[in-house]
Amino acid sequence: MKTLLLVGAIFFMCIAHGIRVIRWRLFIEIYEKPNDGNLFRALSVGYLLNYILPLKAGDLARVFISGNKMKNGKALGLSTVIVDRYLDIICVGLVFIILTLTSSSSVLRQSAVFYIAASAVMFGAAVILYLLKSFVKKIVVSFAKIFNNTIESGILRFAWALIWNFKDIFLKINKAKLFLTTIGMWSLYALSYYFFAEFLTSIGTHTTMSEVFTVLFAQNGVSSSTVNTIMFWSSNAVSENTVYTVIYMIVPVIIILLVSYFPEFKNSADENVDDGYLSLLPHLNSKERLDFLENYFSDKNREYLENYLKINQDVSIIRDFSAGSNATTLLCIDGNRTFFRKYAFGDDGKKLYEQQKWIENNSNILPLPEIIKHDNTDEYCFYDMPYNSHAVGLFEYAHSMPMDKVWLIVRQALNKLENSIYKMNVRKADKDTIHKYIELKVENNLYRIKRFKRISALQQYETVFINGVEYKNLNYYEKYLKKEYLEQIFKNDTYSVIHGDMTIENIICTRGDDGRDGFYIIDPNTGNVHDSPNLDYGKLLQSIHGGYEFLMSTKSVSVKENHIDFLFTRSSAYIELHKLLEEYMQRNFSYERIRSIYFHEIIHWLRLMPYKIEKDGKRALLFYAGMLMVMNDVINTYGGYTEDD
Repeated sequence: MKTLLLVGAIFFMCIAHGIRVIRWRLFIEIYEKPNDGNLFRALSVGYLLNYILPLKAGDLARVFISGNKMKNGKALGLSTVIVDRYLDIICVGLVFIILTLTSSSSVLRQSAVFYIAASAVMFGAAVILYLLKSFVKKIVVSFAKIFNNTIESGILRFAWALIWNFKDIFLKINKAKLFLTTIGMWSLYALSYYFFAEFLTSIGTHTTMSEVFTVLFAQNGVSSSTVNTIMFWSSNAVSENTVYTVIYMIVPVIIILLVSYFPEFKNSADENVDDGYLSLLPHLNSKERLDFLENYFSDKNREYLENYLKINQDVSIIRDFSAGSNATTLLCIDGNRTFFRKYAFGDDGKKLYEQQKWIENNSNILPLPEIIKHDNTDEYCFYDMPYNSHAVGLFEYAHSMPMDKVWLIVRQALNKLENSIYKMNVRKADKDTIHKYIELKVENNLYRIKRFKRISALQQYETVFINGVEYKNLNYYEKYLKKEYLEQIFKNDTYSVIHGDMTIENIICTRGDDGRDGFYIIDPNTGNVHDSPNLDYGKLLQSIHGGYEFLMSTKSVSVKENHIDFLFTRSSAYIELHKLLEEYMQRNFSYERIRSIYFHEIIHWLRLMPYKIEKDGKRALLFYAGMLMVMNDVINTYGGYTEDD
């Protein structure tokens, strides 16, 4: 009978530890599939060390061991252990309150007060940190920036993990399971303490469950090791029966350590499936991760960051492919697949939703990406597109493949547009729409460009030297941008359904195993007002004539007085493509239409400039220089009036 009581105490202790692991899983599985064997192992080693080390230092080993096997690392391990221990403090305090009601022991009262105070202090600290979160975050980022990028990123990532672990654990955890596992775990612990007390009584040392609980959890047990705590109560039955107490404490931990090596628990972190889990921090690229963390802890763009996490916390971000728009395009993985996610917020989100609908409406007549997932709210819009490992952008294709293959792709894309959407809803351009187009896309943008401080300083000069070559300044070209002049240029345009953003980067080439390569088109733009197919050709010219992609890759620019200098590369592939496109247009279009196309290219540069000014003021001068070079070329070739005009 005596042995059965001890075995029962050990048995219920083991089951309670097992339920603790189940509860610990609840915290972790918000972000990833828990590794059960790892959790049992971490818990057992942590408890073993707590028996001999003060200040519950064994919990650090628990953090280290568990975090080593977690996708989200030791930060997730630490925050889940802290939450686990905080709940223990509350529960132990409640037990002491209950025991105090049934006893007049001063030790019980002191312990109850201690745990209530500890719970209140921890809760109060959390509230204060929340109320002062902006100030605290700025202190954290200021401290982190003292160090190099690697250490700074580590500090910020760790702080980020703690903040968001606590938020997600308390907001997204299954509350019913948390309550049931907590009640079940502590009920079994209490049953184990009762059986151990009965065992000690059966061997001649009378004791109660209350005394066992007091020895293990009285306030001095927080700062001391378990062994020292037991020795502290030298006159207690638990301390007097040291051998049995050690057996009682150690054997359950050894058992769960052995259990951790059972075949059922040999799932490794590498086998985790990510589907359905949140990403603690989505970025995989270290620079993008650091930029994101600095913005977060600097407390900038708070609404943007909150929406960003709503959209992306279920994925891991491999790379940012965003280009010249207010929408963001990310290459992501979610455990099952790799895909592109495109999203935008506010008014840009509404525009992105229009893009999504355009793709869905025209997917049966054009080679367009499949939309595999999407969501649209008042705050944001996103949609996902499959990743094709055999697909490359036309820019890369043009600089790695023979020109005859490159031109074949471009010609096929243009012919496809000409024979499909350009024949849909065809109508003649009208004067009111042309005027609206000029007002919105020319006059408004000219006003914004000239108000930009760095550009306005250049307006005192009649000419600008770009990389040593003299060009007329913007003021000279304004007469060619007047409403009356452009109305004559665009009066014979026709309207139809158009793509609206046919830059070279929006044509994606697919490599075929049989040597026959294909293409599909991405990122239509529905906000053009003047829906002429000529805009699409103007966008293509913005790439291969204006060299937009090469300007995007240029990192720095020097400006002194009216001299703008930068390293500008224009590849032979672009020169050849421009020549072939020019020949194509001359064979198929009238001079009037070609002239309209080139003037639409100018307007595309005018539309681009305010965005570049807003995003990167100094580098905007790169694009200003590119715009002047295009204007110079177009006006010199097409600036005169025809006889019909």
